Amino acid sequence: MSQEVLQQISDLREQQLSFVEISRLVDASYCEINNYYRRFILTFSKRFDLIIEKLKLYKAAGYEKECQELFFRVLSPLKKCTKYRNALLLTPVVVYTVFRAKGEIIKAVDVCRVSQISLSDFKEGLLLVNPVCSNYIERDRQKFVAQMIDKTNAEFRMDITFKETTKKLLKTFFPLFINTKDNIVAGLIFTLSFVVLDRELSTLSRVFEALGTDTTRAYYHISRKIFQPNGLGDFKGFTDSKSIEQLKFYLYTKK
Repeated sequence: MSQEVLQQISDLREQQLSFVEISRLVDASYCEINNYYRRFILTFSKRFDLIIEKLKLYKAAGYEKECQELFFRVLSPLKKCTKYRNALLLTPVVVYTVFRAKGEIIKAVDVCRVSQISLSDFKEGLLLVNPVCSNYIERDRQKFVAQMIDKTNAEFRMDITFKETTKKLLKTFFPLFINTKDNIVAGLIFTLSFVVLDRELSTLSRVFEALGTDTTRAYYHISRKIFQPNGLGDFKGFTDSKSIEQLKFYLYTKK
C-alpha cells in the first residue's frame, strides 16, 4: 500500500470514520484496511507513545506526525515478508532518526532497551532508513550541535554569559571537532566554556551524562585536538591545575 494511502487511512481514522467508510474512500477492501491499520498505523502509534513515555521525551511528542510520515515512506516500498515490515522493528529506528535530526538528546541503546529490540537489528534498520531520508542525514551539523547545547543550557539553567560563551566557542572550535560525534562536541564546548569562565568543573560530569556521554571523552579530544598539536603535551584532566591553566591560556588566545 502506498505512502499516500497509508497516510489517508490514518487521517480518516482520526476523523472517527469507520473501516467500511474508509474502504469506500480509498477503494480497498474492509479487511485490507483493517489489517493495515492495526498492523502498521496503530502499532506505530503505540510504540511511539511508549518511547516518549519511557524516555520522558514529552516535549518531542509533537514530532509524531513527522515520524509517522517517514515510517510510511520507508514502509510502503518494502515487499511482503521483508524483515522491517514489522512496525515494532521499524518504528524505533524512524523515531530515533527524526528525533536526532530535531536536536533531541536520545541514545540508540536507550531506544533499543525500551523498544525491546537488539542493537544489531536497530543498526540494520538505520541502513534501511538512512537512504530514504536524506533530508535528515544531510543536515547542518553545527546547527544541530547548537540546538543540543541550547537544550542543555536550558536544562541546567545556565546564565546569559555562559550561553553567549558557548555560542562563541562553538563557532570557533566546531571545525576542530568536525569529525567528532555531535553529543561529544556539545560536551566539549561546555567543557571549554566552564574552563574559560572559571566555573565549578564538578558539574561537568552531570552535563556529559545528560548529553549521553562521559568526561573521559573530553580528556581524549582536548589532548588530541588541542594540547598535542600545540606542543602542550597531554591533558591530564580537570583536577590537574597546570593542565587547566594551560587550557585556559590557550582559550584566551583564541578569543
